[in-house]
Amino acid sequence: MESHERAHDAKLRGIFAAYNEAWMKYWDSYIKLQDELYESLRAGREVSWLAATDERKLSEINQVQRELFSNMPRRLDYSPLGQVTQDLNSASSKIRDLEAALTAEEEGCKSLEAAIALMKEKVEVMKKAMSETGP
Repeated sequence: MESHERAHDAKLRGIFAAYNEAWMKYWDSYIKLQDELYESLRAGREVSWLAATDERKLSEINQVQRELFSNMPRRLDYSPLGQVTQDLNSASSKIRDLEAALTAEEEGCKSLEAAIALMKEKVEVMKKAMSETGP
C-alpha cells in the first residue's frame, strides 16, 4: 500500500509541476496583455480628446475619463507564498475557485474582443472621414 501512495504522490507532484509551468506562461501573457491594454487606453484617451470642440466639452470628457480611471483595477500586489496554505484538503475548493475565475475571465476576453473590434471599426470611420477632408 505504501508503494501505491508514493506513486500517487509522485503523480500529483508531476501534475502540479506541469500546472505551475502552464501558470507561468499564463502569467507572462497576462502581464503582456495588461501592458498593451494600458498603452491602448492611453492612445484611445488622446484620440477621445479630439471630440472636445470647446473648453466645456474638454472638461466633460476629462471628468468622465477621471471617473473611469479611478475605477480601474490596479496591478496586483504580490503575496508571498508563505502566506498561502498548502493544505491539500482545501485543494478541491481552490481548484473550483480557479475554474470559476478562468470561466469569468474567458467571458471577459470575449467582451474585450468585441470592444476591440468596435474600436477598430470606429478608427477606420475616423480615418476615412479625415482622408475625405484632406490632410
